[in-house]
Amino acid sequence: MSVKKQSNGTYLVDFRPTGTKGARVRKRFDTQGEAKRFVQYTLAKSEDKAWQPEKVDNRRLDELIELWFSLHGQALSDGKKRKNKLLALSLMMRNPIAKNISASDFSKYRQLRIQDVSIKTANNDQTYLNALFNELKRLGEWTHGNPLSELRALKYKQPEMGFLKPDEITLVFDELKKGRNFDAYLISKICISTGCRWGEAESLTGSQLSPYRITFIHTKGNKRRAVPISESLYNELPQNSGRLFSNCIKSFKMAVNRTGVRLPKGQSTHVLRHTFASHFMMNGGNILVLQQILGHASITDTMKYAHFSPAHLEDAIRLNPLSDVDK
Repeated sequence: MSVKKQSNGTYLVDFRPTGTKGARVRKRFDTQGEAKRFVQYTLAKSEDKAWQPEKVDNRRLDELIELWFSLHGQALSDGKKRKNKLLALSLMMRNPIAKNISASDFSKYRQLRIQDVSIKTANNDQTYLNALFNELKRLGEWTHGNPLSELRALKYKQPEMGFLKPDEITLVFDELKKGRNFDAYLISKICISTGCRWGEAESLTGSQLSPYRITFIHTKGNKRRAVPISESLYNELPQNSGRLFSNCIKSFKMAVNRTGVRLPKGQSTHVLRHTFASHFMMNGGNILVLQQILGHASITDTMKYAHFSPAHLEDAIRLNPLSDVDK
């Protein structure tokens, strides 16, 4: 026992809180309660190891990436994809000691990176690495700060957003219907009717389909959303319980190529989502409703379709200084 009563009525604390080879602590107290509280306090302090020098953190970036993935990333819908991109980034940066990374280091990497990829891709690298440091900090696994917290993303020109006009819609869907893979036709019809992404439609199972409604589960933001569909589309879709469609994105691309319809660079199946959103607004749809249908976390993402609205900025005509002159 580390607390012993003495002949004079006091209590002696005599023990080694860190073990037989650690420092010895001896102290007298008037009461047993005081002595025991001191022992508990001293043991708690020793467990904190405040008496030891702080261990040098020489973890390299790829170690942090693996830690981030095991604690957080594996739960994300695109977690494996992010991890692979981060590991490739680490390799290109020569896997530095993480606490030594500076904004200057990353900006130099980025300067080299944009010689081979688009500015948007380089900005994505920055977003992923920034999120890694922030998440590890929230988890209590990182105390050295975020070296990218003050680094701004590069500005770049937004790519052209293509959408299919009515005659092009007819052309593409006629070609899809004639194709060998009827799944590509049905998936395309779901995308252009609900504004969903190709992968969200392609991975549908029977449990996600109910009369005149589709519930999308495997979404980019990991949030479910339900979108109504017409009775005729519902009746066209398979009614089995498992997965409804095969992987057939190539069939869609080949069908579009056969029609001769030209899409902006980098756009393929996403043109169906753009087409839904564009026509939704052109037909008088509400931008807030569109946000819910598309599953955008921020209205900022949805605002790129606002200019398709017939009423968009019409006050520029009604309220401009020459409005009275033109009457």
